[in-house]
Amino acid sequence: MRIKKVKVTFLALMLCSFFSWSQAFAQEAYEFVNRDIHEILYALSLYTGISISADDTVSGKADFRCSGENFEEGFDAFLLQARLYVDKAENRWTVSRIHIQKNNGLYSLNAFDVTPLQLFEKVAIATGLCVTYDSLPTMKVSLHTDFCLAEELLRRITGLCMGFSLEKELEKAFHVSRVNSSQNHAAFSGKISFVENAGKWLVDVQNAPLSLAAEKIFNQAGKQFCFALGNEAKIMRACFKADSFDEALGLLCMQAGAEFKIHGDVYFLLPAKNKNSFADRGKKWRLCQLNFLKSSECVPMIAKRFPEIECMSSNESQRFLFLSDEEKALELKDFIAEIDCKNPSRLVKLQYIRTDDFLSHLPPFLDKASISDTGQGDSFFFIGSEAAYQRLLKELESIDRPVSRVRYDLLIMQYQSTRGSEWNPRLRTSRVHFGDINDGAVQLGNVLNLNLDVIGAFGLHFAGELQAAISESKAKVFADTTLNGVSGKPINFQNTNTYRYRDNNLDPETGEPIYSGVTKEIISGLKLEVTGTVTGDGMITSKITASVSRQGTDLSTTTGNPPPTSEKVITTEVRARSGEPVVLSGLVQEEDNENVSRTPIISKIPIIGNFFKGRETAGEKTELVIYLLPSAEIFGMEEKTSAEKKEDVKKRLLEIASKCVEVKNERKI
Repeated sequence: MRIKKVKVTFLALMLCSFFSWSQAFAQEAYEFVNRDIHEILYALSLYTGISISADDTVSGKADFRCSGENFEEGFDAFLLQARLYVDKAENRWTVSRIHIQKNNGLYSLNAFDVTPLQLFEKVAIATGLCVTYDSLPTMKVSLHTDFCLAEELLRRITGLCMGFSLEKELEKAFHVSRVNSSQNHAAFSGKISFVENAGKWLVDVQNAPLSLAAEKIFNQAGKQFCFALGNEAKIMRACFKADSFDEALGLLCMQAGAEFKIHGDVYFLLPAKNKNSFADRGKKWRLCQLNFLKSSECVPMIAKRFPEIECMSSNESQRFLFLSDEEKALELKDFIAEIDCKNPSRLVKLQYIRTDDFLSHLPPFLDKASISDTGQGDSFFFIGSEAAYQRLLKELESIDRPVSRVRYDLLIMQYQSTRGSEWNPRLRTSRVHFGDINDGAVQLGNVLNLNLDVIGAFGLHFAGELQAAISESKAKVFADTTLNGVSGKPINFQNTNTYRYRDNNLDPETGEPIYSGVTKEIISGLKLEVTGTVTGDGMITSKITASVSRQGTDLSTTTGNPPPTSEKVITTEVRARSGEPVVLSGLVQEEDNENVSRTPIISKIPIIGNFFKGRETAGEKTELVIYLLPSAEIFGMEEKTSAEKKEDVKKRLLEIASKCVEVKNERKI
């Protein structure tokens, strides 16, 4: 059961991974980057509905990008790119690296990157011949032949395997066997010549296997050897002089991709571990010490300037190893001397912003490695060229500027209105003064004393109404102040009362309060939070949250419950110009009161006592209205003080009064 679950899970994962491919196919455009060929074929099979499979010759990864309406053209292009062939049946396509065709008893063969074993197997299946073989080499070969007989096709494949021959055992049976040493020598048609004189060797080899050349030079030198190479390596041409036998043998092995080891008196010929031993001859690993640059910075530059030099970074940041001969080592040292120079460090002082803010928002042309913090919070060291330093200073002119400041002139007015009825049996008299009916005056003294420029912000008509409301006690100033802050940072204003009470519970049996010893708080009053942001066009975006809470009568001693509270909250976001007022209203609180006054003794007589009682019922409604006048600081310009602003208001009032006098005189005339 576990195996079935694993299979189902694997299938689900495969379907999920190919879901994105199916979406691409729906648009007739698909792309595979460095994907396994079997996965690509499986995805294409899901898309087309055709069974597409690969045989044992197909392996590795490939890239496939195609877009268009003709799928078969795109698929053929993919096969050509990946060096593959396809055999298309009615509902089944088989992809392979070997393609065999038959025509009138003749066969053609096209194969890419396959082993001789796979070639013999495919040919035997296609021709119906019986082919047996000894242990064949595992190297991959490619073969392309025109139409020929099946026997000739087998001989051409055998020719790719050095040291093997094809033998016909029966009419339709062939055997591929390894050629022994004597047969190999007899079939050899190249040239092998070794001349030894006073310990020096003259070597002349052409188109000869390494085994034959090694056997001859070992026999001529009278030394023992063991040939441990799996595949027969071939020397195409070698003609040189060597000062010793070991040098001559080493040069021969180097050309054939082999090396030799000596154990006692026996020479062992083995596959070379380092395939570039010939190219690395005369080179050695050297250590380079840097003075200023880091190895991670220097090695990439060396790789571009000297691609033939192999470099390897060490554990230390200013040291690395490189493989080179003496001549290239001198060139490399001259190159390092030019680039490994000390860039001067310069101290940069910041005027308004902090170093942490600058490092977290570096300009694109600056690398963080060229900046070093001084730890003072207002300066840093810059390491770089003079041109980069001058560019940094130019950028700082627009970056290192003071943060815009926002000022709010705040006026909070509490408007009150009362309603009620009164029954009072007492009579009152007073003397009436002459002229009371004509008594009236309008003054703006209270309004002019406010911090907020009411006349400039709301006009003379509003200022007069506000002055009348204050004079008649219908309104009073709850708060009159100025709030200053930084653009984008919140400003908090709070005018509250804190009420502390002991937390208690009522005893269910006696009904008396039981004190727990815990003291709690209830905060009531006005809370205001403003966050202003100055934009590039001079506008001010203000996020405002205002709340007014009110505490009721303390009932904790009788009911055990905390005092009741009520709260009104306004949250808004407005965008206004600098100097354009903002008004917030709707913070309304209502309270009803009833007072009874009575005459002692007589007021308690039934019916008659009602004439000696006084009742007063009153309802009070209060509303807090918040007036905000936002203004932004303009960089490089001095703002007027509050005294100068009030002086401007007085001048404006005098101008209005003088115009009124002129109009009155004109009417009299």
